[in-house]
Amino acid sequence: MDNPDPQDVRRAAKIFKALSHPQRLRIVCRLTEQSVTTEKELIEEFGLPQSTMNRHLSLLKDCGVVAATRAGTRVLVELAGPMASQLMDAVCQWVHPETGEQFSGDLTHGLDQPEQLP
Repeated sequence: MDNPDPQDVRRAAKIFKALSHPQRLRIVCRLTEQSVTTEKELIEEFGLPQSTMNRHLSLLKDCGVVAATRAGTRVLVELAGPMASQLMDAVCQWVHPETGEQFSGDLTHGLDQPEQLP
């Protein structure tokens, strides 16, 4: 097997770094459950300030995991495509106990702590 292209490895690392933040992972898991929502609905559901949600979504858009489109005054947010959906399906299956596999980490640890964005 050939060595992966360093640029591809950097892109993959950027995606996983974006998903490593618990709030961003929760946002993307939410989009896996309901394929399209609005930025306003995410803000209300997660109880985050608009500026914080914007930063999270910006990082997720920058790495190609989510897409956002303006529809009048609303911003529609969804997974960016089938690869993002497949990746998140795999992650969600891995972390949900009902699948039979257990994730050894605690994704909820620190969720009630103040946000620290990279």
